[in-house]
Amino acid sequence: MPINTHEEFQRRLDLARNGGGILFCGAGFSADCLNFKPDETLGTGAQLLNLFNTELRQDPPYKDLQNAADALWEKVADNGMETLLKGRYTVSEVTSDMTELLRYPWEAVYTTNYDDSLEISAKAANKSAEPLNNTNDPGTITPNLPIIHLHGFVNKWDIHNIRESCVLGAESYSNLTHVRKWLDRFRRDIDQAQIVVFVGFNAGDFHLNQAIYDLTGLREKAFFINRPAAQADPDVTAAQKRLGTPFFTGRTGLATTIRELLAKDAPKEPRLASFEKYTPPAPAHTVPTQTQIEELFLYGKFEPSQLARDLSEGVSEYHIQRSAVKETLTAIGDGARIVLLEGYPCDGKTLLTTDLAYLLSGTRPVYKLRQAYETVLNEVASILHHAPNAALIIENCFDLPTERLSSIARGFDGQEGVLILTSRAVAVDASPTGITSLEGFGSFRRMPLARLDDREAHALSDLADQIAGWRDFHALDLGARQRFIQSTCQASLPHFLMRLLKSDYVTGRYREEFNKLSLNPTERAAIIVAFFVAHIGENAPVAFLSGAMEVDYGSIIDSLDARAGNDSFRLVRRIGGIIQTIPSIGAQNILQNLFKDAEIIDAIVPVLKSLAAIYRNPFEQRMFNQMMRFSILSDVVSDRDEVDRFFEHNKQQPQIRRMPLFWLQWHMAKCSEGNLPVAEKLLEQGYTEATEYERRTGKKFDRRQLDDRRAKFLMLRVENTSRSGANLFRDFKDAIETTGKILRQDDPQHYPFETLAEIARTYVTVSHRLDSGHKELIDNWLDQLKIYARKRVGVLPSDYQKDKAKSALENVDARL
Repeated sequence: MPINTHEEFQRRLDLARNGGGILFCGAGFSADCLNFKPDETLGTGAQLLNLFNTELRQDPPYKDLQNAADALWEKVADNGMETLLKGRYTVSEVTSDMTELLRYPWEAVYTTNYDDSLEISAKAANKSAEPLNNTNDPGTITPNLPIIHLHGFVNKWDIHNIRESCVLGAESYSNLTHVRKWLDRFRRDIDQAQIVVFVGFNAGDFHLNQAIYDLTGLREKAFFINRPAAQADPDVTAAQKRLGTPFFTGRTGLATTIRELLAKDAPKEPRLASFEKYTPPAPAHTVPTQTQIEELFLYGKFEPSQLARDLSEGVSEYHIQRSAVKETLTAIGDGARIVLLEGYPCDGKTLLTTDLAYLLSGTRPVYKLRQAYETVLNEVASILHHAPNAALIIENCFDLPTERLSSIARGFDGQEGVLILTSRAVAVDASPTGITSLEGFGSFRRMPLARLDDREAHALSDLADQIAGWRDFHALDLGARQRFIQSTCQASLPHFLMRLLKSDYVTGRYREEFNKLSLNPTERAAIIVAFFVAHIGENAPVAFLSGAMEVDYGSIIDSLDARAGNDSFRLVRRIGGIIQTIPSIGAQNILQNLFKDAEIIDAIVPVLKSLAAIYRNPFEQRMFNQMMRFSILSDVVSDRDEVDRFFEHNKQQPQIRRMPLFWLQWHMAKCSEGNLPVAEKLLEQGYTEATEYERRTGKKFDRRQLDDRRAKFLMLRVENTSRSGANLFRDFKDAIETTGKILRQDDPQHYPFETLAEIARTYVTVSHRLDSGHKELIDNWLDQLKIYARKRVGVLPSDYQKDKAKSALENVDARL
């Protein structure tokens, strides 16, 4: 369906009858109901300026309303200004079209107007409303329609609050204390809305624009209703097009649309903000082109109609049809209701869920999680109430808090509906409580993405052959290609893509695409941040990137697309409210090859600074932690001075400096550099901050990661120095005791097993520096720890972790 047309406007307006409609009224909404002389200027600003100049007897008159307001306020004081404004902004009558607008079931109404025309209109429409002044608490909950006056409300002013509530003069605009209190609620309501209708608002209010410029998908759901005009004001039109779609139908046209809409039955679909309903595409009528196949592999850009064609015809001419799809459908037929697809980055999880959505949509409605808001649990309940057999798809499920994920899953266990989850194996590894909570449900099934079977490997071989310039693969005959996939790439799709996406051919294609446009510094930084997030393994919401970078990220990407022409800009794309890039391996390739290390640091540091300064939701917290990790940074930045600059900049932020794990990351960087004295000091600072955290919060800090790094550090120091005798013995004793302590704690993970393997390896290397008595003690301790570690393997939360632990213990056995 086309976006930003009158058809889309009516569709969204109809859908929001079940909730999610926001009305925003500017000065033009009530201008003709106020006691002002007619004026061609939209709104009441010009008339109010004339009034103030008349009251001031100003000659020459003020041309700036804020200056005139400040001068009049100084002359007549608070009482005089209250009397003047109340006399002018108390409405006696409203028009029928204003009443008609308030008959619509808006979820909330916001306005910058002082007057009471909205309240009178609501009363005329038999609608119970609750007017809220900007001095009220933004957390106010009301069963009635909230009408929120961001710039103050005439009926709630008195001599005590008018100066702080009324946003009028220059001083009040520079302060905006009470408006800012409401902007978080304003942003939240608009971000989760189905539709946002602006009436009589010309999009010229700077502080409101700052609040809404980066909201997820705003341009698709924001519509500006302007008075009819033979020729639209080009400046107003341009300002509104940056935020949404301008219409010039006037209030009367909007009222007619609402009246006709309310005469029809309301839609039965539940109101959704976090989820979107999947609509299956029609299968393509033609075979995929070589370009389409190459774009899928290189850019992760897929054509839904070609996916549907493969599925409907039972072929793999566009993408590999994985056996996991059939296995999942079979599991559902056998009673599975919660299915977790887990794999590594670039394992094709998104394509798998898209295939499943297409196949399931024939018998049940399918919904995909777009972005998890606080309403997500209510939305799930509404969906299942509306369609008990619905299928919900949640990718990267462990990004959700464990309690929330568990609550969602509980609604599907043993019921008609189906919950399809995906996760990266590393996230399963990092979320033992999350996977444990799912395993408690009887209809839960785990579906690890296995190695490619012969059929899948053959399909991959045929598809990869379409990538015209990949010399390595074209040089092989059919049998050699199969062996390359099955043996060299270990029948692993990520391993294969790593070879492909790091090839000279692909690097050249990325460079060619990148050089299509001449990018300014802001655009380059925006692309770097998107690639960095993709390298972590996420497609980030537009709102997250916009807020973190303090720019309108969506408009940047739209501008790149417009300048790139018909082909669009394939490296970074905006799909609704989500930014998508090339596969994570390719993103790493670009960061390594097309940007200097200093440029990457310059882009990432401000993002971390911005995130450090806000209250972070779970997704923002995850990104904050991941973007700070040395292991993430070191994949794309190798210059030691730039790595140091990264940590030095972060250290300047108190919120980061107080984090024990920040010092742990810097410690790891110094270990990698070989600067062990500094690394030791940084680790000790991590312990200091952990103690300070406990003093500050009264909560116990989990020191396991610090302790594990200390054990590893002791072995690194042993290997790189000439320590011997009692000092060397003490290092081994401390490392063994620390590792044993970690293994004995609840919810163990695989890393202490790897530390044990590192202790064993180091011991074999340097044991000649110890006397026989010390060696006998260490041999005994290691034997006991090895026996205990074998017992603990069974309590690890996932097969991935168990495999890692078993592999580490095999290394221990091989050395001791």
